[in-house]
Amino acid sequence: MVDLSLSRREGRELDTATEATVINHYDSIRSDPDAFVHSCLFIEWLLHSITGSEPSHPMFHLIREVLDNFAAGAPFWPVLCSGIEKSLRLSGFAMEIDRCTRCGGDPRGSSLWDASSGGIVCENCGSGNSERIPPGLIAFLRKSRSGRLDEVRNLKLWRGGYRQCLDLMRRFAEVHMETRIKLKSLSVLEALENDR
Repeated sequence: MVDLSLSRREGRELDTATEATVINHYDSIRSDPDAFVHSCLFIEWLLHSITGSEPSHPMFHLIREVLDNFAAGAPFWPVLCSGIEKSLRLSGFAMEIDRCTRCGGDPRGSSLWDASSGGIVCENCGSGNSERIPPGLIAFLRKSRSGRLDEVRNLKLWRGGYRQCLDLMRRFAEVHMETRIKLKSLSVLEALENDR
């Protein structure tokens, strides 16, 4: 991780790097293929989802916290999914998980999800656009939203649950960011996991 100072001369469109300081080399991430590919996937997600050119201290601290957790070792998936959920909120694309996105009412244990309307919908408002998702994903997202990453890393989902969570967030982001998010490092992660 590097702290980079940039300056822009009047009348120019490009920034000039004036100072660069290494904050952390993350040797443990570079030496662990699992930690490395999860880190790549998180950073690749950010490249698709962060917009603007102004510095964001909360985003910087989130990136550092995610990488610090990856450097601490497994498990990686809960930290990855939680980091992505937190980055969506910091980018202004929060998923609604506490109120029905159509009527604003209490979803009362509903597991209906509509990415285009922004999140969970109650049973009364569910329609053809709604998909039923495992209730455990909503519970994970709620705990992730309110918890620190070092606490979230201990949350467990079923086999394939974290991948379902990632796919849910990607579909949500694609709808609201109006862009396709192709994550090349995801295929590397899948190949690494399939080789076990």
